[in-house]
Amino acid sequence: MKKAVIVAAALLCLAGTAAAQRHVEYKWRGFYGVVDLSYGFNLNRGVGLNGAADTASVFGLSFSSGYQFSKYTGVGLGFTYISDPNGGYTQLPIYAELRSHFMHGNLMPYGAMQVGYTLPVGASSEPPGIEIVEGGLYFGLEGGVRYALSHNFAVGGHVGYKMLQANKARRTDATNSPYLEDPMVLHMLFVGVNFYF
Repeated sequence: MKKAVIVAAALLCLAGTAAAQRHVEYKWRGFYGVVDLSYGFNLNRGVGLNGAADTASVFGLSFSSGYQFSKYTGVGLGFTYISDPNGGYTQLPIYAELRSHFMHGNLMPYGAMQVGYTLPVGASSEPPGIEIVEGGLYFGLEGGVRYALSHNFAVGGHVGYKMLQANKARRTDATNSPYLEDPMVLHMLFVGVNFYF
């Protein structure tokens, strides 16, 4: 019986050592970069920028880079290119980002908050439509998980919310009063995948 206990303890130690060797943790201090591909849905209701429903879908490509101070907190800068097929929602938010990881290990839940300013880069392709002339406040929240494949590379998935404001926009087909009086605010829900390096 004593030999069986010793053998079992030795096997548990070997299994624990093998499991520890398979454990991979993404770097927890230093510079990082994140590339994000996302698909979004406009949550606004009513008539959209190009006469269609405001529930148009959009695509996003983001890049952010920063410095991770600990296993739990990183601060960075980034930008997102947000585009829809008609061009009416196309903007380029530039932002500062706070990224927090809630635990450490191979699989890590995380949250990120972004605050910045949007730059207009498009207009509705066909009248009637709206051209965004001056951007505005940008705010984003996201939550997801990150899985480390090595010390310097990880993949993840997320859901998030983005608010984009256009301070000045004009109708592309108007002649008398081309500029809209009120700022336009877009509320969007995004899902996506991201790559950490």
